Amino acid sequence: MSTTTTSLSSPPPSPYDDPTVTNPLEDCPPLRWGIIGCGRVSHDFVTALQHISSASVVGCATANSLEKAQTFATKHRISNHYGNYDDLLLNADIDIVYVGNMHSFRREIGEKCLLANKHTLLEKPFACSVKDAEYLINLAKEKKLFLMEGMWTRFFPAVDKARLLSKQIGDIVSVSSDFNFNAHSDSDSYPTSVLYNHKLGGGASFYVAPYPAAIATMFYEGRTPNQIKVVGQVDHERTGVDLQGAAVLSFPGKEKDDNNLSPVIPGAGVATLSFGMLCESAEETIVIGTKGRIKICSPCHCPTRVSMTLKEEGQRGESSQEVIYDYPLPTSSDDSTYFYPNSA
Repeated sequence: MSTTTTSLSSPPPSPYDDPTVTNPLEDCPPLRWGIIGCGRVSHDFVTALQHISSASVVGCATANSLEKAQTFATKHRISNHYGNYDDLLLNADIDIVYVGNMHSFRREIGEKCLLANKHTLLEKPFACSVKDAEYLINLAKEKKLFLMEGMWTRFFPAVDKARLLSKQIGDIVSVSSDFNFNAHSDSDSYPTSVLYNHKLGGGASFYVAPYPAAIATMFYEGRTPNQIKVVGQVDHERTGVDLQGAAVLSFPGKEKDDNNLSPVIPGAGVATLSFGMLCESAEETIVIGTKGRIKICSPCHCPTRVSMTLKEEGQRGESSQEVIYDYPLPTSSDDSTYFYPNSA
């Protein structure tokens, strides 16, 4: 393969979903946040909010521990803390609530927030069943409130750039994405970690699979696949959670017109996903089109680099140039620390 590599450190592109925004960190409307759940994910979310000058955190709450809420509030300089969720939702100064507690409570807590007339950001997974997701979406529409899954991958500049570059690689016919990590050897001991707790929404499908599923469907413009095949391993004997899996998705195309002499069916394609908690994978996303390919580099669920390689017309296996785009993380003026990579 003949490839020339060019590396570019570029200013972040305007968000793909709203090109009118030129500076995402500065152009956000003022929002006053309430935080439900005072664990590791909420810590990273609140710490990262410091980069948005118009955002403020008004209060935080745990389900039943005022002491834990107070510790979190002290650490993040939050003026109000609560030992239950209901009191936080009574605070009229809160515009929007971030929900970062256990997966199994998504519907219950999401419903509480919406019934309290609070806009709501639910950490992924959005819900633990289709029924629960549909209920929350319908309730938000009824109440005319904003409701969204906290799929942060969508908001990285490298992902926005990949979506823009996808217009240059022809018809997209294949997307592959993997995300596997070795939970037991890292920090989540088996079988006591919450990752293996079935009642609390543990397992690879809830903790890991949302990332490759979200990024694969993103490049098919959010269309619904017409076929899904999944295989994997479930820990039947001890925990009941799924440990790893692989999925193949097929997306339907449109009818060809009489002038289309290509074998490509417009809009049709496949996606292959790998996810799990048993091993460390490369964690890359490859988007392949008829004229080239895009790689969202590791870690692709929170990337800072994306590359595009265009195919030489009529030359199998030959590509003309690989262009790499780097988007460094914002820097902090203090000694901010995070539990998870690239949370800044």
